[in-house]
Amino acid sequence: MISPREGIRLTVVTHEDVHLSILKQRGDWGDTYQKQAALLRISPADIERLGLKDNARVELASSAGSVVVTAKSDATCEEGMGLMPSSLFTNLLASYDPGSNVLPGKYIEARVMPTGKGITPVSDLMVRRNRA
Repeated sequence: MISPREGIRLTVVTHEDVHLSILKQRGDWGDTYQKQAALLRISPADIERLGLKDNARVELASSAGSVVVTAKSDATCEEGMGLMPSSLFTNLLASYDPGSNVLPGKYIEARVMPTGKGITPVSDLMVRRNRA
């Protein structure tokens, strides 16, 4: 097990998810979107290295920002790699315009750390276009 403060380095591979695409087209940014978009799939070995249980919250931090998501063990993932659907969460990590809804096939270098924080609200990721 590692220090929670340290975390581990991870390459997050983003992919297009048909269910999220439908929600985005409908403008549905509610609970279903958040639950599906704020999901990081990582290897069982990485779950163990982080001292986590399946479906624990983790903070993902890149040079562009950080988000809190759910980590799920996935035996198809290699150690040091994570999978996430393209979303407002990955857009923030990749330093893309958070208002963009497409980010297929992007690789994001990040650090993943256990956290007691809540999942980042989608409202915190939305672009504020009407600023005074």
